[in-house]
Amino acid sequence: MLSLLVFGLTTPAIAATPKAGATCTKAGLTATASGKIFTCIKSGKKLVWDKGVTIPKPASTPVAPTPTTSPTPTPSPTPSPTQSATPTPSPSASATPSAAPSPSPSAADVVTPNGKCSKEGDIQPLNGGQMICSSAKWQPYAGSGPSGSGTSNNPSTTVVTPWGYLSVINSGNGLGNVSDAALVQTSTGDIRVYFKNGNDSGAKLTGFDNFVHSAISKDGGKTWTIESGVRMQVTSPVEVLPKAGGGFQAWGWGHSPGKDYMYYAESSDGLTFTEISVPGLDVNKCLTTTGVAFGPLGDPAIVKLADGTWLLHAQGFGVGNTGPNYARWACVATSPDGKTWTPVQSRSYGGTIDVETNPNIYLNKDGKVEWMWPGGRGVETKIGDGTTYGEAISYPKAGDPERLDLADGTELFAMGGFDDRGGGAIIFAKRVTNSYVITPTPGAPTGGSPNRLLTWTVKGASAGDISVMNFCLNKKVTEISGATVTITTSNGVVTVVSADPANDHACVYLQVGPEKIIG
Repeated sequence: MLSLLVFGLTTPAIAATPKAGATCTKAGLTATASGKIFTCIKSGKKLVWDKGVTIPKPASTPVAPTPTTSPTPTPSPTPSPTQSATPTPSPSASATPSAAPSPSPSAADVVTPNGKCSKEGDIQPLNGGQMICSSAKWQPYAGSGPSGSGTSNNPSTTVVTPWGYLSVINSGNGLGNVSDAALVQTSTGDIRVYFKNGNDSGAKLTGFDNFVHSAISKDGGKTWTIESGVRMQVTSPVEVLPKAGGGFQAWGWGHSPGKDYMYYAESSDGLTFTEISVPGLDVNKCLTTTGVAFGPLGDPAIVKLADGTWLLHAQGFGVGNTGPNYARWACVATSPDGKTWTPVQSRSYGGTIDVETNPNIYLNKDGKVEWMWPGGRGVETKIGDGTTYGEAISYPKAGDPERLDLADGTELFAMGGFDDRGGGAIIFAKRVTNSYVITPTPGAPTGGSPNRLLTWTVKGASAGDISVMNFCLNKKVTEISGATVTITTSNGVVTVVSADPANDHACVYLQVGPEKIIG
């Protein structure tokens, strides 16, 4: 009976006898030989059979098999996604045992970045992070996501839309390409946003200096006033946090020929910052799993954890920053004081899963770390303690996400977008409870960017409740020359199709209902 079960797992298309290291035809296929189950894996650019897993011998007394004890190979313990708007932190997926045998490393499988491993899909702890045996090598593992590209570790994650539109700061009107928001609340309750006043050659903008500027809101983010002058003369986006005892502190990257260093500054009023020399972070020690430095770095995201230590995530663009198949990395570093930083190679991530744009980490009002990773499907978000995270959910696709919880409990979200015709935009929203179900469907234009053809389905709203906005141009898409919006309703489901042949980047969103829910 056991033999029948085992042969039942074998893929019929595999006629040749499998052998460790021999070529095979399709990743994930399995076959049996010599008392082992072999799995077809990718090793470098080749597909080969792994070393195989020994089939357990039957007990001396035959027992009729049942479905719960059938040996089912499981390449990776990817958890099922949550569909709630607010995920509950949970231990990593490997914490829950299953009936299928869970491999553990052999004595020869020393867990080191890019080190050899023999049991495909095995997950083991290392230096506060996790490593997975992939293609016979130990690689960083981030659980079920977030992913940094359209291909996710958790492809069925539901996109949730809890954010209601508040306002937008656009490029132009004396500003260059506004991007990369950093939000703080002042002692008077106002909200200040710091942003880079940069340029992008595609938008042909003027009025930029590539330094950090600011705007202030006195009404909870509904309107903004640009504050005159330069806040920090650093040419990278910054992270700004309140400083213990009062005032603010900021981190960025100073870029100059032959030098890439951590910029650090402090301010008593949030307007005038003084740069202070700190040991910082040696970007040459932010390494891929093969030991290659992937600096320079940009836009650090930083939090102070409950135990008093500090955590940093920052995108690198020295490796994998060429298209069409980007393979960028993010550096994870820790610090005892926010000034001296140590990269942790086993926790850095990216490469085969591209870090598409600047990731973000934020310590929310509940004392939990929100990790946001903008990817091909959306801003995939996990919540945890900075080391262990719960399951991933996805917010609508955007760049450079930022979060802020106000003293009154309001939860703010800022995201970036870009359009060659108008430059960048920072879009502000707040968390709003709603019952709409907004589902994006990947577009399929003939050539060009997928952003040229966008499709959504909406439940819980009528066609008259829906509009489509290009926030970078600050126009409804129906007002843009050459663009069209088609809205149809069938069986209570509204389908919206936005077509704009000149839209190459993410800056087009639905607004649904009087709450202006962004989808």
